[in-house]
Amino acid sequence: MSDTTTTTELPQYQSGELPRNWGALLTLGILMLVLGTIGLIWTPAYTIGVAMVFGAFLVTAGSVQLISAFTSGESNWKGRLTHVLIALVYLVGGGFALFNPPGAAAGLTLFIASMLLAIGVIRIVHGIQQKKRGWAWLWPVVLGLIDILIGIILAAGWPVTSVWAPGLLFAIELLMNGWYLVLVAWASRKIDASK
Repeated sequence: MSDTTTTTELPQYQSGELPRNWGALLTLGILMLVLGTIGLIWTPAYTIGVAMVFGAFLVTAGSVQLISAFTSGESNWKGRLTHVLIALVYLVGGGFALFNPPGAAAGLTLFIASMLLAIGVIRIVHGIQQKKRGWAWLWPVVLGLIDILIGIILAAGWPVTSVWAPGLLFAIELLMNGWYLVLVAWASRKIDASK
C-alpha cells in the first residue's frame, strides 16, 4: 500500500486505529442498541427529547448568526439586516420548540410526512424512467410506495402521530446505527486478532 492517501481512503484504517479501538466501537454500538430499544418503548418521551434538541439547535444557530451579524465588520446594512432577520426566525422557532415541545413535534411530524410523500413520488418517477434497464426498476418504485404509505399514515393520523412518530424514527435510527457499530467492531476485532 502506498503512503499517499486518496480522498476515498480513511486514514484511521491505514494507521490501524480502528482495529485497536474495536472495544470502544462495540461499547458505543451496544449503548445505542439499548437506547434505541428504550426509545421503542418510550416513544413519547423520545419525541419530546427530539423536539427539545431541535429547539436547542435552532437557538444556538440563531444566536451564533445574530452575533456574527454584528461582529462580521460588514458595512452593508442590507446584508446585515438579512442575517439579523434569519437569526431572529431561528431564535423564535427554537424558543417555541423549547417551551412547547409537543407543538414542535406536531410541526416536525407534518414536515416528515410531507418529505416522505415527496421522496416517494420522486423514487417512483425515477424507477419508471429506469424501466428499460430490467427488473431493477421495481426497487425504487417499491421504496417510493412505502415512503408514500408512511407519509399518508403520518398525515392522516395527525396530530396523534406527532406523539410517537419523531421519537420512533429517532429510536430506529439509534438501533440501525448501533447494529452498524457492532458489526464494524466485530470486523475490526477480527482484523486486530489476525495481526
